[in-house]
Amino acid sequence: MIFCLNSTRRKRVAIMFCLASVSMTTPSVVRADYTKVPPAYFPNLVEKATTPEGFVPPGIKLEKVVKGDLNGDAVADLAMVLKMDNPANVLKDPDDADREPLDTNPRMMAVAMADKDGKGYSIYTVNMSLIPRVEEPYVNDPFVDLKIDRGVMRIVLDQSSSAGSWSSSNITFIFRKSPQEMSLIGYDRTDLNRSSGELTETSINFVTGKQQISAGSVSSDRKSTKLTQLPKRPLQSMGMIGDGFSFDSLNP
Repeated sequence: MIFCLNSTRRKRVAIMFCLASVSMTTPSVVRADYTKVPPAYFPNLVEKATTPEGFVPPGIKLEKVVKGDLNGDAVADLAMVLKMDNPANVLKDPDDADREPLDTNPRMMAVAMADKDGKGYSIYTVNMSLIPRVEEPYVNDPFVDLKIDRGVMRIVLDQSSSAGSWSSSNITFIFRKSPQEMSLIGYDRTDLNRSSGELTETSINFVTGKQQISAGSVSSDRKSTKLTQLPKRPLQSMGMIGDGFSFDSLNP
């Protein structure tokens, strides 16, 4: 089978620097002819390996690997981000040699559980949709970080562009291993308008159903906070989320 495709002074200073770094005259984002993104196909990963590198097939590079106990057996498991490394997916503008090539190589995530003897790992789940593929000029790289901490896995995404939009979002998905899947138990999102400095922070605990939304500005310590109890819903698996930028936290 082949697969197809909260607010401190330090934080405000960093965001204000970001505001100052954005050009006040940004061109419209127009899809150029050269950015006709070719289809990409991921090969299967092997089911078992003794090292993270052992899971990586030809034409794929291991971009990020983290270790930590995800199933409570006191043995470190693996979470990995792999990226296709195909020169055909790096698009160059034939009319502008100075334009930075557009790297549309997609990513996939994989979680592997450590064998009980600690000598190897077995694939638990693979996901090819959560980290969006770059398909437009000016769009910033969406992948920020992958972490395992205190039994949960966090994947951090950035939704922003260098031109054409003042808005930016930092999004964190929090997963915990369930008997048959990695379940989404938390969602944190910070939305910033880089023109006005308006800042909205959303945090949802899908286990308890509690949602907190804080609104304020990068130029002030004052903010309003609203707490809401959401309707009880079954937890979603990683595979049910789809594209991380299209995820609707209120209608998962």
